[in-house]
Amino acid sequence: MKVTILGCGGSSGIPIADGTPDGNWGVCDPSNPKNRRRRVSILVESSDTTVLVDASPDLRAQLLDARVRRVDAVLFTHAHADHCHGLDELRGMTHARSGPIDAYMDDRTRQALTSRFAYAFASSRDSDNLYGPIFQDHVLNGPVEIGDVQAIPFTQGHGPETTQGFRLGPIAYSTDAVSLDDAAFETLQGVEVWIVDCLRDAPHPTHSHVEQTLQWIARVKPARAILTHMNHQIDYEDLRQRCPAGVEPAYDGMVIDVAV
Repeated sequence: MKVTILGCGGSSGIPIADGTPDGNWGVCDPSNPKNRRRRVSILVESSDTTVLVDASPDLRAQLLDARVRRVDAVLFTHAHADHCHGLDELRGMTHARSGPIDAYMDDRTRQALTSRFAYAFASSRDSDNLYGPIFQDHVLNGPVEIGDVQAIPFTQGHGPETTQGFRLGPIAYSTDAVSLDDAAFETLQGVEVWIVDCLRDAPHPTHSHVEQTLQWIARVKPARAILTHMNHQIDYEDLRQRCPAGVEPAYDGMVIDVAV
């Protein structure tokens, strides 16, 4: 199984486009290309199945850079803009496959996306729309088989809201999480690679921070842990040097190969 980190940045990416000349890099060294971060998303590829997790606003460039040939399904973690506002960029993939892409999400996310992007989903588009839907939407209430990939969702606390983490065979993905319950940790047991939320050093009301994420990793004990959703307050090289063995920060374009 191959996993590509399409983006590992916070909701604004890095550098932040805030009017600062050359963008706002925060504490990140702009000379290190691993500090240039697009919004978070991953691509999971097995022998015959390609699954995208989230559709970031940077998705077109991410798909082109990763030379993605097909997308069989999309898993949405939640409906925040940095995780779904690139979904229209998948229209070209529907042309390539001559039909909509299966999209899986919890009911709350489905309600939000089919309202915000009604034209894109089979269940909510107008019948007289000249263009076909981008997605065939499905409510995800438990494990689902997508080709030869099994996706097991688990609930994560995200401040006053919740998101879905996913276990996909030997890997797991936990973005936008500030709390995990025992059921989540049970799902994570035995995972080989865990890609996990780590916004910054200081605690945050909706995202995990470095100290807490390292505590989570010590509990799960994956063979390899990769930190993602890092904002402009985390420099790649500084964090890399502080990480214990088996833990490392992600960077855009990072590829992880895992035996199945």
